[in-house]
Amino acid sequence: MSALAAKPAPEYMLEARGLAHRYGAVSALRGVDLAIAPGEVVALVGPSGCGKTTMLRLCAGVEELQQGHLSIAGQLVAEPGRALPPERRGVGFVFQDYALFPHLKVIENVGFGLDHVGAAERRQRGLAALEQVGMAAHAQKYPHQLSGGQQQRVALARALAPQPRIVLLDEPFSGLDAQLRGQVRDDTLHVLKRAGTATLLVTHDAEEAMFMADRIAVMRDGLVQQMGTPVDIYYKPANAYVAAFFSDVNRIGGIVRGGAVATPFGPIPAPGLADGLAVEAIIRPEALRLAAIEAADATMPTARVVAARMLGRASLVHLEAEGGGPERPPLHLHSRVPGLFLPREGERVAVSLDRQQAFIFPKESEP
Repeated sequence: MSALAAKPAPEYMLEARGLAHRYGAVSALRGVDLAIAPGEVVALVGPSGCGKTTMLRLCAGVEELQQGHLSIAGQLVAEPGRALPPERRGVGFVFQDYALFPHLKVIENVGFGLDHVGAAERRQRGLAALEQVGMAAHAQKYPHQLSGGQQQRVALARALAPQPRIVLLDEPFSGLDAQLRGQVRDDTLHVLKRAGTATLLVTHDAEEAMFMADRIAVMRDGLVQQMGTPVDIYYKPANAYVAAFFSDVNRIGGIVRGGAVATPFGPIPAPGLADGLAVEAIIRPEALRLAAIEAADATMPTARVVAARMLGRASLVHLEAEGGGPERPPLHLHSRVPGLFLPREGERVAVSLDRQQAFIFPKESEP
């Protein structure tokens, strides 16, 4: 290969191996591996304190790496005792509160990180970034003259203006109301995909992660529980924690018998689990499909309606089902039915089970 030959594109734009981090006695990360391909959007999800923001800060270089290795575009940028400063990593950061300078105009905010180029080029690149996010017409305004959604777009433009190799987003939509949040994250996804920028998004919102990300890493107590596409994580969860993180679930305890677990709505296969093992059936509300008894097969199991509520795009029906024996109390379960389905309180409905959305896991010991 000649000296002038193009350098091959890296397989991963960001690669973290064995990252571990402590704050005193608290382990924030415990050996995390993560890789993001060029142009890919990856979401880190989990509850507060699970380690996702620490992961973001280590990637940005605002936290000193204690253990592990971190590379960006094939270049080692951090290991214990040695780190490339944040401004030399080629990283754009969108903070949760946007962190716009109130005394600077929009165009000045966007050009703030471009002090290595001349004034004319800084303005040109700033306007180009604002054009990307649909905010070029607001270049001469101040942040206080913008709505929350407009401020978020300006913050994204500022992150994109230096043409970073990776963009880090820290809960960027959490301060917006529900209706605006949906529109802004849709716009943001399209901007990132058009720019072809690798992106690491931190959020505690499962639906947001599924909407935005090509792959999702589900975190708990400093560990990645599962990483995969939204479809894989939703339909093939690694454990009960992952399954419950992405939707409300019904939980039914049971024992594996003959490779399956009995439920009021039929057996659920339990492949790979030994007979006699105590387990928990995790059943998504949409897996319980309801029908009026007169329109159903007479052999179908039934349940009594406790309450039914319209939630907009779906109806939520509270059910009471037999517990499976005189020593087991009745089960209170939820079914989510698309559209309008509001049976009367006390009415019995036929129930069928979509086993693709029902999972069996060994029962976890109580904390």
